[in-house]
Amino acid sequence: MGPSPVLSENGKKISDLPENLLLKIFGYLPVKELCIIGRVCRQWRRIVRDNSLWRHVDLLNYRLDLKKMWKVIRSHLSECLISIKVKGFMDTGKPKSGAHSLSDAMLNDLKDRCPNLEEIHLKNCNTTNLNPKLFPSTLVKLTLENCAVQPGLMKNFSQDLPQLLFLNVSGTVRFDDIELSYLCQAEQLKVLIIVNGCYCVSVESLSKIAQNLKNLLELELADTGIKNTNQNLELAVHHMTRNLSSLQHLNFKGCASLSPVILQNLLSGLKKLKILNIACCSDVKYTSLVSMEQNMKGLRLLELCESQMEGHNIEGLESLLLECSVHLVEPCTCKCQR
Repeated sequence: MGPSPVLSENGKKISDLPENLLLKIFGYLPVKELCIIGRVCRQWRRIVRDNSLWRHVDLLNYRLDLKKMWKVIRSHLSECLISIKVKGFMDTGKPKSGAHSLSDAMLNDLKDRCPNLEEIHLKNCNTTNLNPKLFPSTLVKLTLENCAVQPGLMKNFSQDLPQLLFLNVSGTVRFDDIELSYLCQAEQLKVLIIVNGCYCVSVESLSKIAQNLKNLLELELADTGIKNTNQNLELAVHHMTRNLSSLQHLNFKGCASLSPVILQNLLSGLKKLKILNIACCSDVKYTSLVSMEQNMKGLRLLELCESQMEGHNIEGLESLLLECSVHLVEPCTCKCQR
């Protein structure tokens, strides 16, 4: 089969372009299209196999079972791979929802083929079949978004993943205080994201995070089970202000126990804080924010929900906070609006 007769503006066929330019154009295509155009002709097939096109493999637009994943790995992945993103079947609600997209053998093969792999992003994947010790030790970034995980997943992360700096377990409902206690041994972590329905994470874990993960730059704990039981939130905030001196991004969205007093203590101690999300924290309103504007001078982004504004406009609050932008979470579906 001959090359595609697609014409450019000057009337030339696209196949007349230099291969280095074709390679650059192909670099903008998603994985599926790359595989398709590789069938056009021998020249394009050779270009599509160039390792530079397979450094960052994003498969989140597709759902691949084990058979298809093996095909992708064996056909295209090599030592050039830096990041891979995979979507599973857990959100389909169909019989295949429990299917696996990765296996232990596959993780072993990835370690051998891709010794420079730094990021794995799994979304809606059933990972209960995986041995966590087989994750590549080169990982710097790991995302387990809305995944099913087995208990004890994080037990040896500090030893098995010594270079891990970023962990996102958003929507992974089995992630609980026990997993966090294991994770607190990974003192090198700089970003920890636990949001969207991780209700088994309590305020006691927040204290452990603050006492052990002292290198954190970003901490997101939105919509979790954190409550101010027996004044434990005050204690956790105390640990945060003493130990998380480098923290720049904090997300407490939906924390109903966050009071103006606790927030002011937090702001007073976290001098490097730039981004703060306290949307849907029902006790923190516009008037209380105005009273602590001196403690928010260092902020660059403040996220709230509409009900917290008490009818005031964003511009009025931004004029008090100087260089800080105020962003409203829309649409707001939180309890404080009901």
